[in-house]
Amino acid sequence: MVTLGKKLINLRYSHKLSQVEAADSIGVSQNAYARWEADKSNPIMKNLLKISRYYKIDLDVLVDDNKNINVSNTEISGGNDVLSINTLNIFQISEIIGPLRNTVESLLKLLILIEEQIKRN
Repeated sequence: MVTLGKKLINLRYSHKLSQVEAADSIGVSQNAYARWEADKSNPIMKNLLKISRYYKIDLDVLVDDNKNINVSNTEISGGNDVLSINTLNIFQISEIIGPLRNTVESLLKLLILIEEQIKRN
């Protein structure tokens, strides 16, 4: 199940917007938008329509918890590396990050052990 709040976060990230920018574009306060993203409240129909039009997404996809929103042709950059994402959902990425982080941490520990072994020899 993908909540409206998660979808709003996904849409905002895919458009590279801050909460303030997204809220301003829709004509609501940042506080209201933050509560929607946190699933603490839901927008009224008028605001759902504004969100749908702003992000160019069907209202049905926006409000149906069984329908997910995909990010297309988005780039996430960090340092000199750029990760290109094609129709990969932000939430799928978050599921990958945890195990990837564990692998990187394990590799770093292994490298430290190897360096210590080299120094001893």
